Amino acid sequence: MSQSPLCVKVVGSMNWDIINRVDSHYGGWQHASFPNGAPIDPSPGGHGVNQAIAVYRASHQSSPNSCSLPNGREVLEDVQVYMIGMIGEDDDNRGQKIKNALADDGVHVEGVHQARNIRNGYAHIYVDMQGTPRIHNDPLANGRLTWDVVEAELEKSPRADLILVQLEIPQETVVKTIDYANKNQIPIIFNSAPVSARASNLYSHPLIFQVDHLILNHHCVEAICRTRAPRSEHSLDDGMISVPNIQKLYAQYCDHFHRLGARCVVITLGHRGVLASYLEPPDANGDRGQRTFFYPAKKQQQELVDETGASDAFIGAYAAEILRQMKTPANSGLNPVSLDLDIGTAIEHGIKAGSLTTESFGSFPAIPWRRQWIGSEVQWLTANPFVLH
Repeated sequence: MSQSPLCVKVVGSMNWDIINRVDSHYGGWQHASFPNGAPIDPSPGGHGVNQAIAVYRASHQSSPNSCSLPNGREVLEDVQVYMIGMIGEDDDNRGQKIKNALADDGVHVEGVHQARNIRNGYAHIYVDMQGTPRIHNDPLANGRLTWDVVEAELEKSPRADLILVQLEIPQETVVKTIDYANKNQIPIIFNSAPVSARASNLYSHPLIFQVDHLILNHHCVEAICRTRAPRSEHSLDDGMISVPNIQKLYAQYCDHFHRLGARCVVITLGHRGVLASYLEPPDANGDRGQRTFFYPAKKQQQELVDETGASDAFIGAYAAEILRQMKTPANSGLNPVSLDLDIGTAIEHGIKAGSLTTESFGSFPAIPWRRQWIGSEVQWLTANPFVLH
């Protein structure tokens, strides 16, 4: 008897990205130039769309030929990904183009709705010659993704095995999505991005950090925590902070989010790697162990071209590995929110997928398929566990 397909529902933004290459990101009152022949590349984007594509591609081959891979890890060809989002009305039908692009890859788009009398959300993305993006976006139709729309889609069959949500949609919708997942014992991944002026307002919603997996970058961590958690005199970007101090500082940030209710906290540190902290399920006495790991970034195999979609590719690959572990024979039939997961392997997958994404221009088109980052040629990363005294 075959097992029913796994179901992921992604609640999030649906943007039209307009991507430009610039020679540099200058300060105020300075002009950036477009290099000769630099492409202006419009494509689907937004954290919601990108993560839906990333989960799907991390679970499938780009070709249907082979369904198994070396080292015993099977391809999750029965994963179904459902997008829940809001497109707008534009003369160029960009919302429909986004919807079609998702469907062409294999993502279910029945949960995509169209808002009337408002344009589709969009982002202008400027990528410098070092691959660093600056993103300016207007949510527009994304702001119409209300909880009643999302709830109706989450209630539809099939039931979600995993839910993903981000911050490019109304905050009330995010909070209620998290509350829904918790009440229905559905594991949820919350990517608290992008950072904005409202970041500190997240504390006004005590439920928002009560998630199974909180994934965020170090800029988001510092913007959200501000004075509520320890800070360093040095920035991670200035290269002055040592690895032991990185471990100590960001482990304290992880503890801060654990106290707010997050069970697993994953902080991406750009070129410095990833730090993660995982609270194990309670033992017979109700006590919970804690595992904290630091993962140095993997060396680029090719030139870094564009970092825009790296975080979404990371999350998609991470989510696909969490799904695989949830459905192993040892975990079959168990409560999915109380499993003891191998978070390290999920992060290893995420690092590899994110790294490959930076080797191509754009976000949506650059997200790799599973066969590109799992195979006999892949050298698995070794986590560097550490204990704070």
